[in-house]
Amino acid sequence: MLSHYHTNVDVEKNNSSHAAMLRMVGFNKRVLEAGCASGHVSEKLSAQGCTVVGIELDASVVDPARQWLERVIVGNLDDPSPWRELDEELFDVVLFGDVLEHLRDPLSTLRESLKYLTPSGIVVISVPNIAHADVKIALINGRFPYSDDGLLDRTHISFFTKESLLKLVKDAGLIEVEIFRVTLPVFHTEIGVEKGDVDGQVLEAILEERESETYQFVIKAVRDNGDRSLEALAGDLVELTDKLYDQTRRNQMLEAKLDGLEERVEAMTIQRQADARDLAHYRHQTDLIKRLLPTSLLRFIRSRST
Repeated sequence: MLSHYHTNVDVEKNNSSHAAMLRMVGFNKRVLEAGCASGHVSEKLSAQGCTVVGIELDASVVDPARQWLERVIVGNLDDPSPWRELDEELFDVVLFGDVLEHLRDPLSTLRESLKYLTPSGIVVISVPNIAHADVKIALINGRFPYSDDGLLDRTHISFFTKESLLKLVKDAGLIEVEIFRVTLPVFHTEIGVEKGDVDGQVLEAILEERESETYQFVIKAVRDNGDRSLEALAGDLVELTDKLYDQTRRNQMLEAKLDGLEERVEAMTIQRQADARDLAHYRHQTDLIKRLLPTSLLRFIRSRST
């Protein structure tokens, strides 16, 4: 049986958490995939030459994944039992793809996973952004609409913003070296809010926040070895990533405004052409009427108009 979360992964898709995670993992790595489900990511990891060990809570969905995995450990990531089965194995990459939000204690789990990471290894994490504009609009209307998947998946226990995710990474003894955002415009998520649900000025204020249209964060992190230059470099990287994202958003907003202006100009041009046709028609009708009127009546009309 396939997992409820099983999906087709398009590695060429730009705005995709799966494609971003696979790129961050890279090729020919030994990967510990936490929450492998029925193997939709495992398959792509295998295609990249990676050997993968998976941990999965739901024993009923793991069979399809076995063809891509070296082996599967069935167990709850919040408990110590699945980790014990790893013995002293080490991995180049530990991957948490949309998993930490399902855990009671994501920090303890993240720290535990580092015991199985090589000294030069990386951790790749993907989580949804609870601060998306659609969630805020729903809350303004007194709603928190849980669903079967997405931002408000009913099985989510922990919720993350960018700030809380970076704090989690730091508290685990890691430093982020890359951040990727998956974006979805306001009113386009599964939350189901609409323009009529929010005042225009309130919406404008919501959209001023940088992460208002961030749907997911994908982070690549390495061990914090106490090297201040690494910490400074990571800080600079995050700042530059934020600035690039801000500029991209500004460009998108300007393009949207330009498109809107072009549509208005086109509509005005069409209206002007229609008005010109109507004016020509009225003039033609006036000329016809004038030809039919007696000369004396025309003189009277002209005298009244002057």
